[in-house]
Amino acid sequence: MIVAQPTNISEKARHLTVESIRVLARTRAGCELWRDDAGALVWLQFGAAVEAVRRQCAEARIAPGEIVVTSGEPTIESLAWIFGAAAVGAVVAPLRRERLGEVQAWKEFVEIGWNVWDGKIVRVGEGTHSKMAADLLGELRARNHPGLILATGGTTGTPKLVLHDLTALLATVPVKEGPARRTLPLMRFDHIGGLDMAWRALAGQQVLIAPPHELTPEMVGATIERHQVEVLPATPSFLNLLLLAGIHRTHDLSSLKVVPYGAEPMPAGLLSRLREALPNVEFVQRFGTSETGALPVRESGAGLLLRDDRPGFAWKVEDEELWVRSPARALGYLSGNFSGFDSAGWFRTGDVAEQLPDGTIRVLGRRQEMINVGGEKVLPSEVESVLLTHPLVADCRVGAASSAVLGQVVAAEIVWRGLEVDAVSVKRLLHAFASGLLARHKLPTVVRLVSAVTTTRNMKKNRNLSV
Repeated sequence: MIVAQPTNISEKARHLTVESIRVLARTRAGCELWRDDAGALVWLQFGAAVEAVRRQCAEARIAPGEIVVTSGEPTIESLAWIFGAAAVGAVVAPLRRERLGEVQAWKEFVEIGWNVWDGKIVRVGEGTHSKMAADLLGELRARNHPGLILATGGTTGTPKLVLHDLTALLATVPVKEGPARRTLPLMRFDHIGGLDMAWRALAGQQVLIAPPHELTPEMVGATIERHQVEVLPATPSFLNLLLLAGIHRTHDLSSLKVVPYGAEPMPAGLLSRLREALPNVEFVQRFGTSETGALPVRESGAGLLLRDDRPGFAWKVEDEELWVRSPARALGYLSGNFSGFDSAGWFRTGDVAEQLPDGTIRVLGRRQEMINVGGEKVLPSEVESVLLTHPLVADCRVGAASSAVLGQVVAAEIVWRGLEVDAVSVKRLLHAFASGLLARHKLPTVVRLVSAVTTTRNMKKNRNLSV
């Protein structure tokens, strides 16, 4: 075991940058950075890996602004490629293995310059920049900054290729000294949640623990126990899977201290169950978007509230929708759709929000998930939060079902722990339980019993409910 050493961080490393990685590699030289079943890797080794990537990119004569597709797997090599390629001014596009097929659709909008294959940089040179992409990449080159592409929506249609100024995005991550807590990254490094967690772990001198190859509750529980994981960033859906599998009873999770959660709403009933199962763990809300990076939130028992005390961040609500100003706002979409970005620096998030009497902004849910019941709007997260407080509802997923009369009605998939085996009986019990907590039009009209709720590749509830 390598013991963390005291460090002396220079003024150049007050926030994370591509250059500060070199500084940290020297000042934290012998401090542990990454651990897997084979052993530990220290900062000096990570700095050498980043430099090796930089040299390989320089020798290949990768020009500033060229797009380099790198691995989005949660590995230390992936992080080395992001920082190493960025060091020569490249636009890094991390993508996990099962998503590589999406790159073909990208070529309609951008030229893919390079690809990383088996640790080697390979010339691609396929695709053509659209006018929008050429303009945005030109703006990035004018700043003389590296870039980052985050691809969203590739499984449901035209991908949104979010282009970030990587320097601006990293500038929101402060370098800190503190206890070297062991952090288990579950989200992949082609997702803003996974990258933000990894960057903050690096900046905070934490030790990243290699996740298991399969993210099953049992394998994650075994990893926590074996490596004495202290910080477990996760989605509410995956945390519920841990509960349903009884991992807190079958594995030693006593090392856990903090569980940051985000990427989807946390139902109040689920949070109560988690706190009961893991009473010594602090559960911390996180919030952000692919277009804005991480956003500051307030801890409260009243849902997701946004903080207003961080320089550079601002909020407003227009037509019940949240708009955000962030110093890390993306430049735009390379895929040609500029909706959501305005010239004043605001971004329309697509989240339904309300402004409380004291001026605080509360985020309620996603507008695109809203169910329209005869003109009455229903947010699935609100209904799920109530249903999950029923002692016999292990999990649930709420969405819309078509109705000839009302257009849409509320539908619910229920993981039921009671003796009842027919949906009609369960629906009757749920209505009796929730009728005093939800308006009549918010009660599920359609109920289907399922053994498990499906999740997406990012461990969020799959909202494509087909009933």
